[in-house]
Amino acid sequence: MAGNEKDVVKYLFNRIGKIELHHIGKVEKIGVPSGNSTVYLSDIDDLDTLSTEDANKKADVIINESGVSIKQSGASFPFNRLQRAEILDVFEQLNFADPESQLDKIDKEIDNFHYGRIQGRSRPWENLFEENDFYALVKFLMMTGSPNKGISSHKADFILVAPSVGFSEKNIKVFTFDEYFEHFKSNIYFAIRRQWIGQSSDSEHRRAVGLARKSDNQRWVYDSISGQPRVSKKTGKRWRDEITPEDRKTVYMIFVEKV
Repeated sequence: MAGNEKDVVKYLFNRIGKIELHHIGKVEKIGVPSGNSTVYLSDIDDLDTLSTEDANKKADVIINESGVSIKQSGASFPFNRLQRAEILDVFEQLNFADPESQLDKIDKEIDNFHYGRIQGRSRPWENLFEENDFYALVKFLMMTGSPNKGISSHKADFILVAPSVGFSEKNIKVFTFDEYFEHFKSNIYFAIRRQWIGQSSDSEHRRAVGLARKSDNQRWVYDSISGQPRVSKKTGKRWRDEITPEDRKTVYMIFVEKV
C-alpha cells in the first residue's frame, strides 16, 4: 500500500465496531486482498505482512464484504501509466463506437503537446471524449481492471477519500463510482506524461526503454526532446553519460489525474 492507504486502514481497524461509513455501515471487519482471496486482519501488525503493491487489485482493502479503493484528498492519480500499446484494446473492450478514431485524437493531442502547439500537460477530457466514454474508461481503470492484467479478482465497490493525516468520521467520505465521477468530473484530466531514454534516473530511463521496445507504443516515441528531466539527486545530472544526445528520445504515456 502506498500514500495514505495504510494509515487509513489502521485508523479504521482501531475503530472496528465504533465507526460507520456511508454505503458500508458499521465497520465490523477489515481484510486485505491476497491472491484470489481475502485475509481478514486479527491484529493491525498483520497489515505490514499482508499488504502488497499488486497492480491487479482495484480494492486496496475489504471492509466488511465490500472492496474499497482508498484515495487521498486533493490531487491524486486515479490511474497511472496507460500505454498506447494497451489503450486500443481497452476502448474495444468498453465498446467505444470508433476506437481507432478515438486513439487518433489522442495521438494528435500528444503531437500537439510534444511540438509545443498546446500548453499544459493535463488535458481536459472533454477535448478528447464524449462523457459516456470517459466515464466508462475511468470506471474500468479505477474499479474493474487494468489494461495489462484484465479484470481484477478484487474489484472495488466503493471509493474512500480521506486526508493524508488527521482522520475523523467527518472527513472520511465513501462514494459509489457514479457519485465520485459526478462530484469530481470537473477536476479530472487526461494527463500527458513523458519520460526520456537517456535521462539520469535509472527507473524512469528503464521504463522509457521498455515502453519504446513495444511496436504499438512507437507512435508516442519521439526522436526529438520535449521538455527535460529533473536533475537526479543521485548523480546531480539530467542526462546519462553513456547515451549520446543523438540517442535520447521522449516517450509518452497517459495518466488519469484528479486535481
